[in-house]
Amino acid sequence: MQDGDAPEPAPPVDAEPEPLLVLHGLTVHRPDGVELLRDVDLEVRPGEVIALLGGSGAGKSTLLGCIEDPDALRRQGFGVRFGQRRLDARIGIVPQRGALFDHLSVAGNLRLALRHAAHEEQGPPPSRDDGAVEEWLGRMHLPRQWARGGQGATRLSGGEAQRVAVARTLAGGRRLLFLDEPSVGLDPYRVLVLASLLRRQIRERNAAAIVITHDLAFAAAFADRFWFMDRGLAAVEQLAVDELPPGDSRTAEQVWAIEQRIGEAVLRRLEDDATPPPGSAPRRWLQALGGRAAQWVEPFAVPMQVLRHLPSLPRRLRDWAEVLPVVLKQTLLRPAPFFAIVSTLIGYSVLYIFHRAFADGDLALRDGYVFTLLGSRHIIALAPPLTGILLSATSGNAITAWLGGISLTRQSDALRGLGVSPQRYLWGPAWVGLSLSALVLAALFVAGMVAGGTLYIASTGLASGQAFELVTAQLLDPAPGDHRLLARAGLLLGIYAVGIAADAVAKGSADKHSAEAVTASMVRSVMASTLWIVALELLTLPLVFG
Repeated sequence: MQDGDAPEPAPPVDAEPEPLLVLHGLTVHRPDGVELLRDVDLEVRPGEVIALLGGSGAGKSTLLGCIEDPDALRRQGFGVRFGQRRLDARIGIVPQRGALFDHLSVAGNLRLALRHAAHEEQGPPPSRDDGAVEEWLGRMHLPRQWARGGQGATRLSGGEAQRVAVARTLAGGRRLLFLDEPSVGLDPYRVLVLASLLRRQIRERNAAAIVITHDLAFAAAFADRFWFMDRGLAAVEQLAVDELPPGDSRTAEQVWAIEQRIGEAVLRRLEDDATPPPGSAPRRWLQALGGRAAQWVEPFAVPMQVLRHLPSLPRRLRDWAEVLPVVLKQTLLRPAPFFAIVSTLIGYSVLYIFHRAFADGDLALRDGYVFTLLGSRHIIALAPPLTGILLSATSGNAITAWLGGISLTRQSDALRGLGVSPQRYLWGPAWVGLSLSALVLAALFVAGMVAGGTLYIASTGLASGQAFELVTAQLLDPAPGDHRLLARAGLLLGIYAVGIAADAVAKGSADKHSAEAVTASMVRSVMASTLWIVALELLTLPLVFG
């Protein structure tokens, strides 16, 4: 510094860290017009752990949705307005019971998070080195040998699943965590252990967390601040609590004392809590109508979404390698024996019926001539619709149920919480895998009908060893007049393959909040696919015979 220059200001001492989240003037209305929040201001700083309390239906999940993805709420019909929204951290979601990806092992869950964190930072994808996975398992006091695979995500206790889910979220580079009822199903001792462990890991990484919970003991052991959502005031109120003990761990006595203080405050507010009146009936009807319209449009969006994400496929091959085998197992390997048996039975039965009807009826034909007359035209005509309907009821239903289960258990929310688009991670392999399975099963169905027909003709002893040639005549050596029939069958099979796959993926991926919603989507998918298969069959017949 030269003489005469003003001295440089000293760096601030113990400056308060910049907030990870700033919300000013947040106002939210439900789709039916009821006001949930009015002019709310919130801040979250690094190292803070906050408990979000309130009665059922107060809108706690909606508040977190406003922070995470307000546009998604707007698409659902919510009115969301901000004076200011500043987010300086990537958000990670830890749903209730962890929502581990059940098609992956524990190590696979962590590798997925590490891999996509590298993608977001534009770095090279990590190699299959178990060192990072083992390190994260150790931080959460979990067995390090799980890093070598073999430990299924579905075989964990509730506390283990929660710890893996938090490790997965932090490994994914998330610094603002949303935890939904993390202590559900845990005994009091493990509640305290989990709270202490999560609190330490979050503070060590200079992250922050907001936890939705009705468990006041967990809130008292975990949080530094306590927010209460007051429906009557449409506000988020900070509960006043005496000075909290420092450090990451709290004794049972300290937790009990904090629980008593916040419990009294919560009970006083819940006594005055009133359920807001329902919104106007016309708005509810419009909301329901919009939801129905979206269900009809969504299947058409699936192929477009898959094609939109195709350019990133070379960098996402591991994602496809994780999901595609699961899809093929459900859509091809499991239903293949069923298709083989049913198609063979149909091929046998159809020729039996035709033979008896024409050979023994009033229009009696020379024995065996009916086989020459019919050839393989019945296979060309019946294979597309029967394959389509059976595909919808088996493979399509399997994908609808699988994706519905992922939505119901909030695994799709966990994916989004890692910055992984479910449309990119799940839709592509599911749609492509089901479409390919449909074509293979269609070929299997045709082969089964050929086998069944061959068996029947051979059993009559009328074809002199030419049974296979008779049943495959139009398939292998079509006459000029049969080309249009074959082209129609091939076109319809292709449409059914991609259409049923799109419908199954769309209906399975829709938000589910109950097991009944999963089964309802399965039934709707089969009904919708069957109806448009019948419609296409009837509409295309004049193109061939008209």
